[in-house]
Amino acid sequence: MENKRINGNDLLAIGYKENHAMGVALKINKRRLGFTREQMLANFKAVLTDPNEFLTDEVFKPLAEVLLLQDSIMDECIPLRDESLAYRVFGEEHIEAGARKQMDIAMRLPVTVTGALMPDAHQGYGLPIGGVLATDNAVIPY
Repeated sequence: MENKRINGNDLLAIGYKENHAMGVALKINKRRLGFTREQMLANFKAVLTDPNEFLTDEVFKPLAEVLLLQDSIMDECIPLRDESLAYRVFGEEHIEAGARKQMDIAMRLPVTVTGALMPDAHQGYGLPIGGVLATDNAVIPY
């Protein structure tokens, strides 16, 4: 097989996600450093499987650090609620479906306490225009 370049699809195929780690892996691949394509893919898979093993590796250390950082960030994430909280809707017959969908998502936020849609509500950027969202100890800048 020819020693062709590794691309994002190759990394996706071995388990990488489209995120910063993929970009770091592609940068490392540009310098290939004598490794064949197959060796690089095997190394990328090994780093993904156990990044701690590569923290002292001269070539793959940056990728290992990014993968470990991403894991720690994901551990700190607070997920959305499984179900939207109930909210009041005024003038339901005048409200667009897009505004309802946006409000349903907003009502899944972990900081949401209650909410409402006004009769003139329509789709906005994030929260619907005409949507009211009460939160606990959080300010949502819309």
